[in-house]
Amino acid sequence: MLQHCCQILETLQLKIAFIESASSGYLTSQFSIHKNSGADILLGGLVSYDPSIKVSILNIDPKLIETYTAESQQVTEEMCKLGQQLFQQADLIVSCTGLLKSGGSETPEKPVGTFFICISYQDRIYHYHYFLSGHPEQKLKTLTQKVSDALVALLTSTDKTFSP
Repeated sequence: MLQHCCQILETLQLKIAFIESASSGYLTSQFSIHKNSGADILLGGLVSYDPSIKVSILNIDPKLIETYTAESQQVTEEMCKLGQQLFQQADLIVSCTGLLKSGGSETPEKPVGTFFICISYQDRIYHYHYFLSGHPEQKLKTLTQKVSDALVALLTSTDKTFSP
């Protein structure tokens, strides 16, 4: 699905950028290595793994992180919005936070394996929430598949009011 997603982006002449936390640049790297993608579709990416980067580089309000945690839908949405300012030539912004492994803000309601994704496209932000199992590398591969699936669904939807 990733290759199909990259082909659609290329066909539509769209540029994509990523603001990543838990995935630590994995999504950006996967979108850069497919034949005919790279420079044709990928504008760039920023890894903001530590909350201090979210605050100092992305200008996320520390109170938002304090209230909801760095791994939350609210922070992921704010990363997406601020990513639009950083990557102004991007047609799509994908932001990602989550709990790849223990040591973050996990709770019984938000266990390790929880990921939050936001995709900005055509002046809308689409929200996705996944629970992924397996070892960290498997979670990242599955996450890449999920993001690719979501992008393909958005880009090929005939109903432009699509809401996941």
